Amino acid sequence: MNNINKALSLTLTALVSTAAIADDKNTNEFSFGGRVEAQGFLTDSFYSDEFTARLHGQGKYQLNDAITAVGKLELESELLTSLSNTSFSDYTRYAYAGVETAYGTLTYGTQDNAVTYLTDFTDMAEVYSGYTNSNIIASDDRAESTLLYSVGKGDFKFNASANFDDNEKGGGVMLAYQLRPDVEVSAGYATTEATEFLSDSSEVYMLGARYIKDGLLLSGLVQKGTLFDDDFNAVDAFASYGFGENTVSLSYNYLSADARENIDINFLAVEYGRYFGGVALYTGYKVALSSDTSAALGKNADEFMLGARYEF
Repeated sequence: MNNINKALSLTLTALVSTAAIADDKNTNEFSFGGRVEAQGFLTDSFYSDEFTARLHGQGKYQLNDAITAVGKLELESELLTSLSNTSFSDYTRYAYAGVETAYGTLTYGTQDNAVTYLTDFTDMAEVYSGYTNSNIIASDDRAESTLLYSVGKGDFKFNASANFDDNEKGGGVMLAYQLRPDVEVSAGYATTEATEFLSDSSEVYMLGARYIKDGLLLSGLVQKGTLFDDDFNAVDAFASYGFGENTVSLSYNYLSADARENIDINFLAVEYGRYFGGVALYTGYKVALSSDTSAALGKNADEFMLGARYEF
């Protein structure tokens, strides 16, 4: 599987490079860009920071009237400093290729899972959202060695994915319906099998909805299932309002798992961001509630955050 992913990545890199050489970095077929970002965190008087850089290229090439080839490559490098410890890592966020037809899009590689469309209803904050779906490989934002099928017909959208990595076998499905122009509802299911590396299986059922109108976003996500054979339930809620170049948001993340208190999540957070051109400046404060373990320092740690990003 890793060799296949490398081949896909090299193929896409060649396509993007060809477009760049032709001095056409942003056309209907190819695009290239990136971002650099810095974030600082003050967690119960302990300071840490993160510096990240991303580069991405994506493209489409029409093979014939019925089939269009698609692909994407996105790389990220990350420098973390916390409690006098510094670590550096780089990894592939996206590396997939596939085909797009009138019957849907089929892609394979490192990419979104089927239910990512649904979890993105509430995973909209700069930092403090999207905490509750990352414990199950098939419901995480992205996964390696993943086959994804996506199709939209009228007001319906359907996704199905399968994870083929030896350590992360599983899959999921998602169905969304646009009730009206400003209201969308969705349901999903994801499961990760027990393997020689994971002794217990996990699965999750999801229901979500969002309302978008005139700069206002209101969304919610409810999850219930098992984490490594222990029952769990989770609730995400998100609200934001954009006015001019400014956005304010409020998020709530909750997850409780039987016999696994070390992964409990329970916090409320507020953020403010200012966006102009390719620049974003943002700040936020997270209030840890009774059983929250989302901070690196352990239970019930409040956190203040500052960040800046430039996209090109």
